[in-house]
Amino acid sequence: MSELVVVPLHIGGEDVAAGGGTYVVVNPSTEKPFGEAPEATIADVQAAVDAANAAAPAWAATPRRERARLLHALADRLDQERGRLVPWLGAEMGGVQNGSAGRTLDVAIEAFRAFGERANLDLSENYAPRVSMGEVVSGVARRRPVGVVAVIAAYNAPLVNTSTMAGPALAAGNTVIIKPAPQDPLTTLELARIATEVGFPPGVVNTVNAVDPEIGRELVRNTGVHGVGFTGSPTVGVEIAQAAAAQLKPVLLELGGKGACIVLDDADLDIAVNVLSLTWRMHSGQICGAPTRAIVHESVRDELVRRLAAVAETLVVGPGDHPQTTVGPVINGGHRDRIEGYIASAREAGATTAVGGSRPDVSPGFYAAPTLLVDCTPDMAAVREEIFGPVISMITITEDDEAVAIANDSDYGLVNYVVSGNSARALSIAERLESGVVSINTPQSAGNGIEEMPFGGRKLSGFGRKGGIHAMLAFTEPAGIVLRS
Repeated sequence: MSELVVVPLHIGGEDVAAGGGTYVVVNPSTEKPFGEAPEATIADVQAAVDAANAAAPAWAATPRRERARLLHALADRLDQERGRLVPWLGAEMGGVQNGSAGRTLDVAIEAFRAFGERANLDLSENYAPRVSMGEVVSGVARRRPVGVVAVIAAYNAPLVNTSTMAGPALAAGNTVIIKPAPQDPLTTLELARIATEVGFPPGVVNTVNAVDPEIGRELVRNTGVHGVGFTGSPTVGVEIAQAAAAQLKPVLLELGGKGACIVLDDADLDIAVNVLSLTWRMHSGQICGAPTRAIVHESVRDELVRRLAAVAETLVVGPGDHPQTTVGPVINGGHRDRIEGYIASAREAGATTAVGGSRPDVSPGFYAAPTLLVDCTPDMAAVREEIFGPVISMITITEDDEAVAIANDSDYGLVNYVVSGNSARALSIAERLESGVVSINTPQSAGNGIEEMPFGGRKLSGFGRKGGIHAMLAFTEPAGIVLRS
């Protein structure tokens, strides 16, 4: 790709040059420019809000089957554009093309198709006739779209973050304004253009984008935006929730994670390795559901460390477009330095590096080594805080209650894991874990692996649930209607 990829804003069905000009998007594998992204202004935000509101009544009145058809058409078009979009994703997010970049597109396609199916659902609730105050009455609760939904995505999986929020919002009859993460916005901006090309009416799918955080703040606090779906850090999530609360807007927040993987003394260690190595293999650990805390029974600890070290030797760190690469770069140099800082602080606090720990000898690119820290304690920053990189911190335990207590001693509660040969024992532990999702003897896959299930977190991991009809409910409000017979 010798020429820079340039994608404008898309507002009201038209490509629009951003009022603030453009900025350069850098390929994390090469440290070279890949594209130019638009820098929106407050005026651009207002234009998108106006377009979305103008389109909202007609889109809400559009028959469910037509909304379903368009969502399927969008999914089909994304699939057809795979040969163009996967290299874009790999270049801007640093994803491995036969790994996280390709999977990101796959999940987006699956999400739009799934919500295309759910767009046909009647979410109404009917109430049988009964006597009230001397009259016979019956009732129905209709689900009405909230109106205009702002979808604000994180950089780690841009199309996944967008499709799993915008998909249900559109299926439920809302119009959307999508704000990608500024680090890798180009493919997401292109998504809006494709949506218009496949037939979504003008103003139903709009975009704004900017490095300036004030643009996101304006989008959230604008009175013409009626709901917010956000994927990102707890710090920003709390700020969004506070801003939305001032107008009592509904919010759906999928925030950070510090996944605990409890490995019991009866565990199949091949399964445990498969689960834990997800932190290394999937987008260099830049996933909120990664099992970054290994809470391991002392009887299997040494063998598990040995097996993880053996797996680490097979990993190939390098550019995302190389066919042999299994671990690509992290998003930028600043984030790489942050990851390395956590490793250094853990060592200073007494942890030992069993795997990795030193910067890979790969240049150019922002590469962080797949790392396993052992002899960790629950109070270490590397154990408590979200590193968002390919780093596993291991804590040794002796019994189940201790494992549960350590797993729950966290500000986060998104995805936890249990590995055990005894299903009843594993389920008993899973039901005590303070997280939105628990995976037993399986790695996380595309959220939680079952698309109908709710996906979301507790504590600083978020508020509300994606998956199935749950996000459609988040972006609708019930309206009760009582009828006298």
